[in-house]
Amino acid sequence: MSFATQAVDPQSASLALTLLQSKAGNRWARAVEEMKTNRLHVSGDFPEFIVTNKSGVAYKVRLDLHGTGSCTCPDFQVRIAQEGRICKHIAAAAITALAPQVGASSPVNGNGSVRANGNGSADVAPLIFRIRRSVQTDGKAAVQVEVQARVTNDEAQDRETASYAYELLERLASQAAKNGAPSDNIARRESDSQSAATATPIKPRRIAAASKTSPVPAVITKIDRMKTRQGESLFLKVDVNGETVRVFGRPEELAERLEASGYDIPASEIEAGMELHLPCSVKVGQNNGGYKTIEEFLPEAAA
Repeated sequence: MSFATQAVDPQSASLALTLLQSKAGNRWARAVEEMKTNRLHVSGDFPEFIVTNKSGVAYKVRLDLHGTGSCTCPDFQVRIAQEGRICKHIAAAAITALAPQVGASSPVNGNGSVRANGNGSADVAPLIFRIRRSVQTDGKAAVQVEVQARVTNDEAQDRETASYAYELLERLASQAAKNGAPSDNIARRESDSQSAATATPIKPRRIAAASKTSPVPAVITKIDRMKTRQGESLFLKVDVNGETVRVFGRPEELAERLEASGYDIPASEIEAGMELHLPCSVKVGQNNGGYKTIEEFLPEAAA
């Protein structure tokens, strides 16, 4: 099997990168952040790429040197292509393919930028991976234990770091289960891994059993708000075979469900009254009252 790569002129690459960034808006910064935190993986070479999200869903991206790109994700196909914008998957492919070709610095730093150095490789902040565990304490509450470690791209070092990170997570979880919070006396290794651990109290949440149902077509029609016993709550209004199902949650939770469906709408943009009409797939179930519930959101092609 042979592979051919297309040479990219640095001047054309610089122009394409600038044009793509102008079309990305805040998705450019999100692409940078998600690449740093290992939530987006990019493979391939110019002009065609595969960009995989944190859920393992892969999308095909194609770039050209005129500052345009296309992506198979629903967010691009359904929502933003007609508006002349690009999705974060196109942004991630552009950062990977074009930034290293630009001899001068590209506008991406704290707001979402990549700087190319003289030897043709992009200087990107170290990747970080995170592992978390929810630990029950005294049967009353739960503590979320998190360990972070730096990825160095040295296979042996990263394997050792990962092994230590999981060992540390076990120790922190054990300590949290006994005392209600991780002990500050647990030693942390100071090395290039820069491992760190934090514990955040969270409310205990019943974990739903894995759904055995097949996905069915659905449409996320709107984000709305209604009064509940807990106060006013946001929800996704979802049409499933002509029946409306409400999925409640905080903006961050609704953003996760939208992302699982293939749509990139950050929590900061979610508000009541948003008309969406986004096709997707869902796995449905029933609650104790016999009402239909949505157990899982998936992209439309999963149906």
